[in-house]
Amino acid sequence: MPDKTTQITIRALLSDASRAVARHETEILLAHILHRDRVLLLAHDDTSVKPADTKRFRMLVAKRRNHVPIAYLTGHKKFYERSFTVNKHVLIPRPETELLIERVLHRLREKKRTTIIWDVGTGSGAIAVTLAKEIPRAAILATDVSTRALSVARANAKRLGVTRSITFLKSNLLQPVAYRWLAKHGKKQTRLIITANLPYLPSSDKKVLQPDVVKYEPASALFSGSDGLLLINRFLRQLARHLPDWRYHDAAILLEFDPPQAATLKKIVRKLFPHASVTIHRDLAGRNRVMEIIPTGF
Repeated sequence: MPDKTTQITIRALLSDASRAVARHETEILLAHILHRDRVLLLAHDDTSVKPADTKRFRMLVAKRRNHVPIAYLTGHKKFYERSFTVNKHVLIPRPETELLIERVLHRLREKKRTTIIWDVGTGSGAIAVTLAKEIPRAAILATDVSTRALSVARANAKRLGVTRSITFLKSNLLQPVAYRWLAKHGKKQTRLIITANLPYLPSSDKKVLQPDVVKYEPASALFSGSDGLLLINRFLRQLARHLPDWRYHDAAILLEFDPPQAATLKKIVRKLFPHASVTIHRDLAGRNRVMEIIPTGF
């Protein structure tokens, strides 16, 4: 390995680092360090890298070799074509979750009404902020049990210019603070859409998931009891009990879940909302991913 104080080219630095981690990951990390587009970086790979940048780059490569996720090393992750700030206090947004966005947009194309959106367990705010950008007319409530996660979500809302559209509240599912906000905004001409990407992995998955996930992403945002449905079940029971309290014209609940849970989750929903319309939507990989529940008679 070249001396750490020696100025070397991009090409040589990438070649050296790719012995430790994947080549495309080294490219992402060096582009981040140098504040350059990855394509331009490779187009000018004979450019010399300053010793200070070389040192920072090698430190990131060493962390990546120890399975620290790329998104935590660069401090951002793309979701629905926008860059979101992320850190160890929030789950890294996944492409599969973009299906939630698509389903909300689809529902809003069907009818034109005043819309309230409640994003439960907002984390980085990826869902709430994206919907605020895509649906400027909507009023959005984003809740999370974690104060640190809410700080990240607020920062993303500010950076993407949607702070006026979103109310952020600390709430563990449907606690009184969230209940009061939703009751206040409930009107007969207003619809309610609830999005929830709650923790849904069974605790046994800790033994089989990649170290990038288990060692570094917040366990409280990933795992939920032996079957993964502990929080989702609790939340649905709260909704079944309190949705009738509010004066919304109609409501839709969109839940992300683990594909093997489809049948069990559907049974839970049928028991709690016996007259609801229930549809399961598949992600781009063809796996069951989002359950859309349309309650009736509340």
